[in-house]
Amino acid sequence: MTLIGYLARTHFAEAAIEDALPEEAGALTRALVLIDDEPGAAAALKRVRDALDGMTLTVVAVSASLPSHATAARICAELAQHGGTALMAIGGAAAVGQARLAADHAARQDRRPLVIAVPVSLFDLGLARQIRPADGRPVPCGRPDCIIADPSVLERTPPRRLAAAAMAVLVHAVEAYASPGFNPPADGLALEAVRRMTGWLPTALGVKAGARARAGADGRPAGPREARRELMAAALTAGLAMEKTIGGVDALARPMEAELAGGHWPGEMRAPLLAAVADFNAQAVGERYAALARTFAGSEAEASFNRQIAGFAAAVGMPTRLRDVGIDPGRLDRFAEAAANDPASLANPRRMTATDCRQILEAAW
Repeated sequence: MTLIGYLARTHFAEAAIEDALPEEAGALTRALVLIDDEPGAAAALKRVRDALDGMTLTVVAVSASLPSHATAARICAELAQHGGTALMAIGGAAAVGQARLAADHAARQDRRPLVIAVPVSLFDLGLARQIRPADGRPVPCGRPDCIIADPSVLERTPPRRLAAAAMAVLVHAVEAYASPGFNPPADGLALEAVRRMTGWLPTALGVKAGARARAGADGRPAGPREARRELMAAALTAGLAMEKTIGGVDALARPMEAELAGGHWPGEMRAPLLAAVADFNAQAVGERYAALARTFAGSEAEASFNRQIAGFAAAVGMPTRLRDVGIDPGRLDRFAEAAANDPASLANPRRMTATDCRQILEAAW
């Protein structure tokens, strides 16, 4: 069992749900549990119930993909009604983000609950400095008091969904590293996240992406189990790197993701956007994209960052053009305007106007 104390108490190990969660729950007798629709959430909830046998768990389903202030207020009321002092989130970014936002609402009433996150997918695991509510601008938000990072929960994630989630994490790590803020520890973490994700995602999916075969601890070729562990480690590392902000890709993706809600996963459109944004940012970022290209597992010595992104995305089955996910070119003007006015665009290494955003979208289409 590994306990990581940077930014939040994080237990990282297979069977962490069974081994670490009871210890973290301590003398608690009840908790309000938020659960979303991630594939492994229901199975993880059963494991949590078994591990916390005797504790009263009131389960609330979180259906929206993004947290909201309105839902946070309702959760606070329900928490008070049940007399609970603990909030547990089982799922992906929806459940964990909603728990963080609800805890901040409760804190303003001097009754912040203990927050325990049990992630079952690849995202920032609740470690990012900000969350993005559906009904507002990005806000700094308290992190979970404890994160139970158990890689075995990824077993139930379908391959394409796993690839899309991994691609979203990869893009966040790249944007964190490329952002102009000065944070050397976060830079190192971002590069490590890129190395792990590009090195291990192909193994998890059973595909070849130009990297040499991975070996396990015993020297034999690594399999899906070890790969899932490394992917969860990459998500953890990228989450820690998100002390720095993300930028242009996030700003460009959000209006399109809102329009395609339910039809595609976020990571599916971020690879083509990243390549186009990298072209736009190249003069402002300097050596950083070259460093990222060298960090890609199995990269060619002279390969450009754009080539690395495009080749990797194609190898793991992700779209390389926006047209592949059904983006209507007639709506690019509207998407460009929304992106230019999005707060994330302010963190981009190079200033983005609506005209710039339109050109980036055309290049990605």
